[in-house]
Amino acid sequence: MNQTAFDKAKLHFENGIKFFNDLRYDLAENEFLFSLQLAPDRLSIIDNLIKVYIKNEDKNKLDAFLKKFQHLKNKTEVRFGLAYKEYFNNQYDKSIEICNSLLNIKEIEIQILDLLASNYKKKKDFLSAIKIYRKILPVSRKNFEIFYNIGTLLFDLGKTKQANFFFKKSNDLNKNHNSTLWNLSLCALSFKDFYNGFLLYETRWLKNNSQIKKFTHIKSPNNINEILNKKILIWDEQGLGDTMQFSRFVIQLTKYSKDITLVVNKKLKNLLSHFSPKIKVLDYDLLDEKSFDFQIPICSLPRLLEVKQIKEIPYYKLELPIQKKNILNLNKEKLNIGLAWSGNPNYPNDEYRSIPFKYFYNLLDFKNVNFFKLFKGLRVNELSDFNSYNILDLGEKDFLDLSYCVKELDLVISSDTSIIHLCGILGINSILLLNFNSDWRWSNDNQNTFWYPSVQIIKQQELNNWETVFEQLIRKLKSTYKEKFN
Repeated sequence: MNQTAFDKAKLHFENGIKFFNDLRYDLAENEFLFSLQLAPDRLSIIDNLIKVYIKNEDKNKLDAFLKKFQHLKNKTEVRFGLAYKEYFNNQYDKSIEICNSLLNIKEIEIQILDLLASNYKKKKDFLSAIKIYRKILPVSRKNFEIFYNIGTLLFDLGKTKQANFFFKKSNDLNKNHNSTLWNLSLCALSFKDFYNGFLLYETRWLKNNSQIKKFTHIKSPNNINEILNKKILIWDEQGLGDTMQFSRFVIQLTKYSKDITLVVNKKLKNLLSHFSPKIKVLDYDLLDEKSFDFQIPICSLPRLLEVKQIKEIPYYKLELPIQKKNILNLNKEKLNIGLAWSGNPNYPNDEYRSIPFKYFYNLLDFKNVNFFKLFKGLRVNELSDFNSYNILDLGEKDFLDLSYCVKELDLVISSDTSIIHLCGILGINSILLLNFNSDWRWSNDNQNTFWYPSVQIIKQQELNNWETVFEQLIRKLKSTYKEKFN
């Protein structure tokens, strides 16, 4: 390499380091790639590009990059990248094996131990993860990522107060880490600190692996008064349950504008078309987005409305037109119960919130009870057991038709899925079977929720223990049966 190329490579490398330290990883990547073109196979550049892809949690780029350097696969820097590649691909045992082979290298010991702890956390070996963090925390007091990772571990375990402590420590060390701010928002909302929680909730667009914001060519209002008499587009985000939960805030906007359009997933369009004559509800196929003055993502409405207290959380009961009755032709001499035990398997916390079908066996043995399955699909490993019980499957109905069905039932029992939100906005008598490390929206409540007055909660008393939940459920079911037939 001649001196000019060397100087250019050095300059790009130094710029990359500066951007990397400022957490501007995309700009750092560009500078490192320029440097690598001028100095191919330079390990220091390769090492920093690997770190960029790790920070961005971009497993596709990391995988493609490592393939280019197969000839350097025995180098420490590349092996470190390979350990993260296996971690991102859910190959935790392989990642642990590579980590253990690198533990004697002092320069990267803390990073390797941190990755080991993350692997153990994914494997549900929480004790091993905690032991590692106890070892590295005393020598990592200025490493914001270690505090952040400990916080996420504790948060995953349902220890929100302890997690919040570590997220605050992480934030003290680095005010610009968006994933820390996002988790602080979830903690604040869990504590019912709505003002600060929803303020920080806006960092959902900035954290790693965030969803893409829609309609960015349309202005967003900075305050509620800007939308007075304007044409407003509200759009859904996240899951179906989130849309049902946050739709109550759309009604509040009718105080400021008479021209409001709510665009939602096609699955919810027919249902939510009935929730207010003042609001036009469309699916994305029918939307003409050219003529709106402002757009607002639905989960940003509480911040725009400056919600501070529970009494400012509106509740509405979705009233459907009386046009369908006795759809299920129910036997009124029996108790009629709807069940939903499983949600979208791609949901990050699904392994905790969805309930294995086996826990319902004792419930399904009750005599004089008709059971109805309310959610779409079944896990393959549950199909045989499900077919051995006499359960009517309503899971293929759309939300509107399903709504008419559940209004006829005596009770709905559901895990934390869209079905419980549907029952909540319909005012259906229902029971939420809630995991210990539950979502922020249930605010660590154990019996009732201010979001939905008709929903009772039975919550796990410890992580992944459904036995005591079903003991309480059986008692409630016996009580419900007596109330109906005594």
